Amino acid sequence: MRRNFIYVFIVVVLMPLNVYNQQAVDQIISKRELVLQNAEKYLGLRYRSKVEKAIFDCSGFVKYILAKVDTRVTRSSVTQIHDGKRVKEVKDARPGDIIVFKGRNQHNNRPGHVGLVHHFQNDTLYFIHSSVSKGITIDHLYEPYYKNRFLQIRDVIGTE
Repeated sequence: MRRNFIYVFIVVVLMPLNVYNQQAVDQIISKRELVLQNAEKYLGLRYRSKVEKAIFDCSGFVKYILAKVDTRVTRSSVTQIHDGKRVKEVKDARPGDIIVFKGRNQHNNRPGHVGLVHHFQNDTLYFIHSSVSKGITIDHLYEPYYKNRFLQIRDVIGTE
């Protein structure tokens, strides 16, 4: 009789916890996939294009795309470096994380450009962003321009 009680306890009490935790993980994963799907819709759009009420400069694009998955971030690249939680290692970055770069002056450590982590391929991190010269595009971190200006990555989805 006691053994049956233990099985019932495990099935009724502990199993729902695992299901709930898995649902929470699935929501975060699907949120990240949705970020990429939404962002990719705008590939090729010119820099500073207006979509609804948003202006797609770099930080406006990031804010707009994240808002589509109910993730709120600040409006400026200068402040987005403080949103969410810092990802210590580039290899730990996940799709939808904010990637932050210095502005055009690589000697000034002030944030000046942001994008969203897109994917890893061959140990290279790719990100989608609104570029002054190319519009909404996907580039990689190891292009000299970005490599020399990289500051950090911020997880704003996994911290909710």
